Amino acid sequence: MKKPLHALAAAAALALGLALVPATALAEPAETDGIIVTVSQPGAGEISLLSDARSTLDDAGLAAGDVVSADDGTLTLEARPAEGQTDEQALATALELPGVESAQLNYVYQIIGAVDEDAATDGIAPQTQTLRQTILANDPYAQVSDPDASPNQYWLYNADLVGAWSITRSNNLVTIAMFDSGVTLDHPDLAGNLLADLAWDSYYERTLAETKLMTGTSDNGGHGTAVAGVLAAVANNGTGVAGASYNANLLPVKVVNDTNGNTNTGALARAYAYLFDLINTKRVSNVRVVNMSLGGYGDTFADDDLLRAQISDARDDYGILTVCAGGNGKNGQPLTEPCYPGDYDDCISVTALEADGTNISWSDYNKYKDISAPGRSIWSTSANGGYAKLSGSSLSAPIVSGTVALMYSAEPKATPDEVVNALKTTADPIDDPVNDRTNTSGSAGALNSAEAVQYIKDTVTRFSDVEAGTWYYDAVQYVGSNGIMNGYDNGQGNFGTFDNLMRQDAAGLLYNYLADGATASEHCGLSDVPEDAYYTNAVNWCVENGIFNGYDDGTFGVNQPITRQEFLGVIYNWAHEAGDVVDETIFYSRPDYWTVATWATDAVKWCLSEHVVNGTAQPDGTFLINPNSNISRCEVAGIISNAIKAGVL
Repeated sequence: MKKPLHALAAAAALALGLALVPATALAEPAETDGIIVTVSQPGAGEISLLSDARSTLDDAGLAAGDVVSADDGTLTLEARPAEGQTDEQALATALELPGVESAQLNYVYQIIGAVDEDAATDGIAPQTQTLRQTILANDPYAQVSDPDASPNQYWLYNADLVGAWSITRSNNLVTIAMFDSGVTLDHPDLAGNLLADLAWDSYYERTLAETKLMTGTSDNGGHGTAVAGVLAAVANNGTGVAGASYNANLLPVKVVNDTNGNTNTGALARAYAYLFDLINTKRVSNVRVVNMSLGGYGDTFADDDLLRAQISDARDDYGILTVCAGGNGKNGQPLTEPCYPGDYDDCISVTALEADGTNISWSDYNKYKDISAPGRSIWSTSANGGYAKLSGSSLSAPIVSGTVALMYSAEPKATPDEVVNALKTTADPIDDPVNDRTNTSGSAGALNSAEAVQYIKDTVTRFSDVEAGTWYYDAVQYVGSNGIMNGYDNGQGNFGTFDNLMRQDAAGLLYNYLADGATASEHCGLSDVPEDAYYTNAVNWCVENGIFNGYDDGTFGVNQPITRQEFLGVIYNWAHEAGDVVDETIFYSRPDYWTVATWATDAVKWCLSEHVVNGTAQPDGTFLINPNSNISRCEVAGIISNAIKAGVL
């Protein structure tokens, strides 16, 4: 499911009769570079599996290529079509082969190139200093807040990174991975923060140092070095520029080829696999963000299941957010069609702003964009060891990535969902009557780094009875930090993880999320709901809106636990729509489906089909509905967060 257009923006667009249409012609069909095949043979080792896979592919006329990943009897590798065969034909052939678990096209992505402004220096400090405030970095460019001065780092002030630094600094405690064209490993303003011994070339599967020996450069085109400077140029070293993250560790992974500078699914998937391996073997610590300034236009790229899965695994299994450039249009005009991977659900897609905070006219926009940051005339490190200024969303994205690193520095236990919520909640409105995209862009607004860092410090909720690593940890943190569910006010900081949820408290949490402060027009009339209890307004509103019903005896059931099927029923009452397609096979696959009450059957079927709930896991791997069991508070947190992520709440 794609990220939905913000509700208010969508409503306003409809009211004004606006439509999201491309500003230029649609992009060309997606270019591909062969296919990617996943074979499976339980218990087989990598060498044996690779040998069998090569033999199987060869027999079908397909040529096996580089390995993407291997794990527990499963091997994923690139393959080339037979002579005279298209990639699509090769894909169809591969899907029919024995042992092939899945296969897809190997999509080609391009670096979202920065706009060269034909200005460079050898690192000489600027003479004019226009300070707004005393900052915690003595780097000469960072001292200049005036965007008209040359050179400068006005964006440190516009996005209020200087304010964020007064709250926290990364100081080599947080690691940013950069998937790009490489980096100048010996740049004097980068070297102190680079994890140079781990720098990798995932396209050719060799160290970045080896790539330099073989090709004469460790940055194919210089793009990566410019992005690296915005991310993590050494701050407070009295030289050049200061990176947004204030000295995060930077892990560069070159993902492009040495011919045309493009990359593909296989190289990007290997980059993630390399990163996961470094983390699993403890060779790198506290990786919290991947920065990518590359993409491919069009809905076809939405089918890149392998890359999408890697990005989701990074977020869900490793707590790593992927931040992407949102796109720089075509021929000086913005594009509004999707640009992937940035427009995937689990990525943060960043658009570019002028120095005055308005939208750059050629910066892409659509409902999948997330936030905006300065992108005009950004001074940064250059591949020749000096500095240059460039424009584009590929310079905006690392400003956001650096902010994310600062947020994790301020609150190491924050979840990706909490970080994204903080970025969007604290974003400043964009006032731009000339290029007004208020109703046609999903961007939450302009990045405010200091506010985002402070918000994450103030609002991330931690409960003493919720342990990291438990199945309910992320869900409880999500509902807590978003004010949907609160802990107990008993001085112990407990969430009440396995306590039963009472009916009036179920009404309260749904009211917190759905009502936006609304008040019911009248009392619900149920005899056990007083006029002035802490839950009265919530119950009245839920009853008036058909979310809850009272019992036949005229009571609401105050202080009675709510059962699992009852809670699924209230979710269904609010969220289901006539005509929803329901996959009933999930319901009937649960061994205890027959215990669901007749009145609750439709609700439970719908909730299972929409992945709002899965069931209670059993030792044998099955799931039970347990419809008549009282629902615990942690189970409710899981259902609510699932429903929100599924887009039904």
